[in-house]
Amino acid sequence: MYRSLFGLAALASVLVLPLAAHADTIDDLVITGGGHTISYSLPATNVFPNFEFLYASAIGTIDGIPGYLLQQGYASIPAPVGILQLFVPEAIFGYQTIMFQGPQILNSVYVPSDDPFNPFNIEATFIPGTYSLIGEGMLPGTLPGPELPYTLTITPQTATAATPEPSSVALLATGVFGLLGFAAVRHGRIS
Repeated sequence: MYRSLFGLAALASVLVLPLAAHADTIDDLVITGGGHTISYSLPATNVFPNFEFLYASAIGTIDGIPGYLLQQGYASIPAPVGILQLFVPEAIFGYQTIMFQGPQILNSVYVPSDDPFNPFNIEATFIPGTYSLIGEGMLPGTLPGPELPYTLTITPQTATAATPEPSSVALLATGVFGLLGFAAVRHGRIS
């Protein structure tokens, strides 16, 4: 009985180890222009409800100072001109929003949805590269600011996720069961 328990514990530890970590692909986005540099990271692929404009938020860096909450919106329907909207701190830029126009920066495909009122979602994937954009600042109720050239660089990277805690606990438990089994077998032989 104890030998089978020890064998089961050893088998469980071997099966748990490959589940320890996995990698998620994210994209670093850097926007330069108008005397500012904005950088933030978003997942490379996102799934959204079937809307024309998609929104995502990230904590980013503006002019080398980290900790700014940035919300980005982008047109999900393929068109000759891509539209990117970035909500920025008015105290730094003089505007609440910068609207960018340029080439498409993402590929969009329709995927099935679980929602009976919305049969399809949009799966949007950023296209890595460097893009020339034209941006203009916007404040509610005022005319747009002057059009300025900007550069957007999208760089993919792979981030390794931390080892999940349940795998560590399972590994510890299999080791404890193995030691208990070994002690019981040894105690049985001594008696």
